[in-house]
Amino acid sequence: MERRPNIIFIMVDQLGAAELHCYGGEVCSTPTIDHLASRGVRFDRCYASSPLCAPSRATFLTGRSPEIHGITDNNLVLRAMAWANGAPTYAHVLQKEGYKTGGFGKFHTSPMQSPEPPDLRSLGFDEVVITEDPKLGSWLDWIEREYPEHYRTALAMCWPMPYITQYGEEGRNLWDEWRQAREEIILPLQSSSPWAVMYPSPLPKELHQTTFITNEALRFMQHHVQEQPDVPFLCKISYVDPHDPYDPPAPYDSIFDPDDMPEPIPAAVRHYESPILEISKRFNGFDALIGNLQSLKQLRALYHGSLRFIDDQIARIVRWLDETGLWEDTILVFTSDHGEMLGDHELITKGVKHYDKGIRSPLIVCGTGIMPKVTDRLTCTLDFFPTLCDWGMAGSRPPLEGRSFAAACTSEDNETLNTEWDDVLVQGLEHRGLITSDRWRLTMYFDGEGHQMHDLHNDPTEQQNLYAVADWSWKRQELMERMICAMMRSGRTQQYENLPIQEGMKCLVDEFTFIPLLEPRNEYS
Repeated sequence: MERRPNIIFIMVDQLGAAELHCYGGEVCSTPTIDHLASRGVRFDRCYASSPLCAPSRATFLTGRSPEIHGITDNNLVLRAMAWANGAPTYAHVLQKEGYKTGGFGKFHTSPMQSPEPPDLRSLGFDEVVITEDPKLGSWLDWIEREYPEHYRTALAMCWPMPYITQYGEEGRNLWDEWRQAREEIILPLQSSSPWAVMYPSPLPKELHQTTFITNEALRFMQHHVQEQPDVPFLCKISYVDPHDPYDPPAPYDSIFDPDDMPEPIPAAVRHYESPILEISKRFNGFDALIGNLQSLKQLRALYHGSLRFIDDQIARIVRWLDETGLWEDTILVFTSDHGEMLGDHELITKGVKHYDKGIRSPLIVCGTGIMPKVTDRLTCTLDFFPTLCDWGMAGSRPPLEGRSFAAACTSEDNETLNTEWDDVLVQGLEHRGLITSDRWRLTMYFDGEGHQMHDLHNDPTEQQNLYAVADWSWKRQELMERMICAMMRSGRTQQYENLPIQEGMKCLVDEFTFIPLLEPRNEYS
């Protein structure tokens, strides 16, 4: 039997494809990722099915749209429930095919206001080390245990989640200690910055969360190949950065000169007709930076510092694959959960902003059997689950909405595959967007104002909103009809309770009970 490949699935948080040098970005902050792109496949048109952390990650895991898996916003619980109401994750399916499954870093499958779960066996992972945006939990405990002289600084960098007053098995109250450390260590850094969300990290790079995640992933893979060299592994590596706050450690906080940073794409309008978009400009007081070009360039320099830091950590993984000779048996995937506006169009972070930087993610695949090339095949978050199943040679899989891009990584002629999308949906609680293969974008806001329609081929910087232009009413009508059809696709996909029990599938039904109930913890609802 042909050996199933190891799969290393690397995800970063809040990175638009256009920021990477290999995608045409002006800043050379990702030499390792650029090298991976040169030796593998670079997908130029991969879009986030949901440009928000938790809904996006649940879509990756389940291969279903938010209205099916139920995670439509951050801080909801993705958990094991009755099979009729859920589905296995890609980790479940690969686990069933004999993979050892591990996950390290950010998962965002439960509220950040509650402690990190001790494991994710219900989601198909044999081994996990979870560390999320708040940093409380495994990372802070590692610092306290191994580097106690840096513990107070690490605590100051944590977010004050409710359980900080009853922390850990001993139920310690860390509130006063956190507040004092925050005032002494973080507030001075924020006070000397033009925006409190951007400042240099006070911790050395060796103790940073990004390094910790890499350490744990390498430990898992090294141990596994020593103990079970003939068993393939799935290693999910999920970095929290370059997500805000924009706070890389030295030397990455000064590795890029703000004067060398490109200027943001200007906003085409002074005031967005969509109230949702206009309000989003005020995220954490970001509107104070609008028009301050030097501060925006400083922000970008810090962001690319975080990106270079991640790139250097990925280089550790690449070196390990080189040294062990495992490239011959391994496929590596690099992507992000969604984009980051980074000041383009006077906007920041992600979510309701459907401009290119906010919704187009990098997708790079390299390794065994992968043919180096660049493709403009339309791809989305839904496509990862079926692709992972194909790489894992999974004979049994649940009903999925996406279209595998595995063959597109090996075939010279994409036209013969007949699996490409004509359009993909980008969706959230307050908006729906459609991206088409002929390079149009339509975004509809549920408040009924400020809808957008852009010709991405002739207007790549999205400066001309054609939605209300009379001469383009025919195109608007066409795209609206296509959006309605796209919104119906998830409902047309076979539901789990109607699955015929096929050979090999019955064991999945028997063994895997899964997800997804919207269940915020009562004390935080």
